[in-house]
Amino acid sequence: MIRHPLIASVILLAMLSVSSAHAQDADSLITRSLDPITVTAERTESALRLSTGSVSVLEARQIEQLPARSMVEALSVVPGILFLDNDGMGWNPQLVTRGFYGGGEAEYAVVLVDGIPVNNLENGLVNWEQLIREPGATVEVLRGGASSLYGDAAIGAVINIRTPANREPRSRLLFESGTHGRRSTQAFIEDDAWHAVADFGTSEGYRDHSRRSSASLSGQRKAKWGSNGHITLSGIINERKADLPGPIRSTDEGERTQSLGFFRFDNLEEQTRRATIRAERPLGPARLRSSLAFESRDLNQVRTIPLAAEFADTQERFVDASGWRAMFQWADWSLPMGLANTLTIGVDGYRGSLDSRYFQIATGGLNDAYAASNGGRQQLNADGGVNRTALAGYVHWDIRPVDRVKLSVGARYDRISDSFDAVEGLSEDADDATNTAFSPKAGVNVNYLSSSTQVGNVYASVSRSFKAATLDQLYDLRALPVPFPPFTVRIASAELEPQEGTAFEAGFYHMMMLDSGWQGRISTSVYTMDMENEIDFSFETFSNVNIGKSQHRGVEAGLSVERPGWFGVFANYTLQDVTQQSGDNIGKAVKAIPKTALSAGVSSEQGPFGAAIVMKSVSDIWIDDANTVALPDYSTLDVRLSLELADWRLSVDIHNALDEEYDTTAYPDPSGSDVLFLFPSAMRTVTLGARYRF
Repeated sequence: MIRHPLIASVILLAMLSVSSAHAQDADSLITRSLDPITVTAERTESALRLSTGSVSVLEARQIEQLPARSMVEALSVVPGILFLDNDGMGWNPQLVTRGFYGGGEAEYAVVLVDGIPVNNLENGLVNWEQLIREPGATVEVLRGGASSLYGDAAIGAVINIRTPANREPRSRLLFESGTHGRRSTQAFIEDDAWHAVADFGTSEGYRDHSRRSSASLSGQRKAKWGSNGHITLSGIINERKADLPGPIRSTDEGERTQSLGFFRFDNLEEQTRRATIRAERPLGPARLRSSLAFESRDLNQVRTIPLAAEFADTQERFVDASGWRAMFQWADWSLPMGLANTLTIGVDGYRGSLDSRYFQIATGGLNDAYAASNGGRQQLNADGGVNRTALAGYVHWDIRPVDRVKLSVGARYDRISDSFDAVEGLSEDADDATNTAFSPKAGVNVNYLSSSTQVGNVYASVSRSFKAATLDQLYDLRALPVPFPPFTVRIASAELEPQEGTAFEAGFYHMMMLDSGWQGRISTSVYTMDMENEIDFSFETFSNVNIGKSQHRGVEAGLSVERPGWFGVFANYTLQDVTQQSGDNIGKAVKAIPKTALSAGVSSEQGPFGAAIVMKSVSDIWIDDANTVALPDYSTLDVRLSLELADWRLSVDIHNALDEEYDTTAYPDPSGSDVLFLFPSAMRTVTLGARYRF
């Protein structure tokens, strides 16, 4: 199945590799135009093609061209990045990357805004609605294990949204209105050293009981620090509210827009506040970078967990979470050793606290307990808190023994400590726990071609990564009723061990630029990762357990050809071959992971007119561990048409233009029946947009 894209990549590479008669150093127009400087791959500035890992960059102009209603929809065109939709309109996305999928209970990626993590304390999930589409922002995606630099959870990807360091003063107003009551407004005001954004959106939802709203206010102020340094202050306040429709059952008749009575009370209200100070300046032979961030979150969520096709449990949870995060880094050292080299040393620290309470709402069947319930809060079930302290140190060293070869070595040591506090009579105490991890990485990058029109690099690396169990996986206080002693069980388990994996990866970057203005990029990566102590839900114990081993293998390929300001085309291929390596289903595919994904698009600008078409296809998703039930493959087509009129831009976005009926994910009945719980996606939707720049 992978031979076709690989053959195509080789043929295209051969076509591109016809050398120019006027060879120049790689630091030429092509590298400045097509080889952006990234910071995510090595936590310091480095050219993309010199990376020893798989990196993609979404530039600001690309994000503007795409028919994307959110940052998530823009990210979904990156090779190796997939999102499964739990609410039908893309507002509750679940990330899948390199065969890692948390199912809404955990995240296998670190998400950053200007280098500051935004993952939740209790489960590592991301509130994607607070990731505002700012003008000029770019997105860097580092796929694969990156624990040698980013530590815990950097096992599937690191996604870094970067706001531009140097902006031209500009402001804009953006209005959008669309199908299913979707409305959004954004006001962006900017000057030389500061900017502010107010963003508000609401939707009635595709399905019953799926109304939601989100409001954000953010700002940033940058000031000089000495002659060559600067200090940046930033902050964001986000509030979101949502009714959660839950899945539908495969046995139910009627419209796919319905929401089962089990979920009629489900909703969430969340407030997030984050303040950050970042500083950078020369310090001796290196450059000092530091940051200090504080975040507080309040969450009130009513959530139903189906325990069988006809039986469920609904509880209300209150979460109060806060934490401090600090970083110090000494970058760009050059040691006196006779070879070109760059050394980076850093320290990360984190201290967070979590208070959690559960109240009973309803337990039973649709025709009895839920028919009689009004959704009111019942008795207090559990009350407790947990603290997590993390400290890590890392080093990354690049060596250039010859001009065309870069060797990279690095390692990180993490120490994570948890302490649990329970309220007497309501919760059981859990022992304090400390876990450590050592995550080394070694890689090589070789420049095989450097001319006036083309640049090519090939790389290979080996690394070790880990993911500690989340606080919810370890200590979540929610107890579920079961028809056997002790008649209530907790999904959380304080005995969970960190997940660990060893990865091998190889790939290449090839870029070209012609005198006519046409330019192209092609990148391909092939990887394998063997995981140990993976965490999964066990129906035998009805709790989280370390299930053993799995193998993650795959291919990610991306191609783009464009003439900026006129025409562009791209195509991406993703293969995620993830198999169980222990238990009763050795060799079977891990459930809920799409094996194959394709995305392709074309965009064109002709004077004031613009158009873009994006196709996405997902296939081979098994729903159960034994691989007896598969989710039907599906494809979607999204379209954007735009018109520039002086300071105005008018646009029309059509999502799922072919009006296809499909489900993005599903899971089987926990009690073992043939019933499936499905998450249907919306049919065709239309969004009208207007942007005014002043």
